[in-house]
Amino acid sequence: MTMPQVTTRIDAPTGNTVSLDAAEFGPSEMYVLLRDTVVPRPIAWVSTMDTEGVTNLAPFSFFNVVCPDPPVLGFSCGPRGDNHDTALQNPKDTLINIRANGEFVVKSVPGHLTEPMVKTSDPLPHGRSEFAHAGLIEIASSKVRPPRVQGVPVAFECRLYDILDVGVNVWIMGTIVHIHIDPDAYVGLRGNFRHRVDVMKRVEARPVGRLDRANYVQLKEIETHLRKGGPG
Repeated sequence: MTMPQVTTRIDAPTGNTVSLDAAEFGPSEMYVLLRDTVVPRPIAWVSTMDTEGVTNLAPFSFFNVVCPDPPVLGFSCGPRGDNHDTALQNPKDTLINIRANGEFVVKSVPGHLTEPMVKTSDPLPHGRSEFAHAGLIEIASSKVRPPRVQGVPVAFECRLYDILDVGVNVWIMGTIVHIHIDPDAYVGLRGNFRHRVDVMKRVEARPVGRLDRANYVQLKEIETHLRKGGPG
């Protein structure tokens, strides 16, 4: 296979960067570059349910908070196999299920569940549950049909807010309708707020972050840097 010609140059006046034109990248190569440079990333462990009641569970690391009012979370869902180069794109079960019923649950991933979380990204056939595949226990949600995962510090039950098509990916946003917090992470009243949470309290339960390829990070050392007039 002939590799595309890449033009590199030293970026003046600093003289210390490799300067690349984004147009020179193919879709999969750009995906890998973004995956390997935008780090660490939080992981959304998303559970859904199909029209037959079969559950699905998958991790997504292109994820973040969208807005506090309304409370909306968002994550990017790529094609099955994360193959961005082919014209024929097969959607992941997560997207199929959310389009069908508009409900999902987003969980943070504690350190002690890292291996089961990775196992839920295995390419299972449609209709087979990752909960059983990874040996995880389903816990019924309060307001949506998809279940939660036993042992996670925080779970957000969501109803679909919107889906935006962005190239071969989709940006899925969900409005939070109910929140479940592990008692060990729940602080309660602090200052003017009734429901403070500290997911850093127990080292083994701290959220895992995604790095490049098969590498993850667990939060061990934390630095505090207060900014003037910032929130407490």
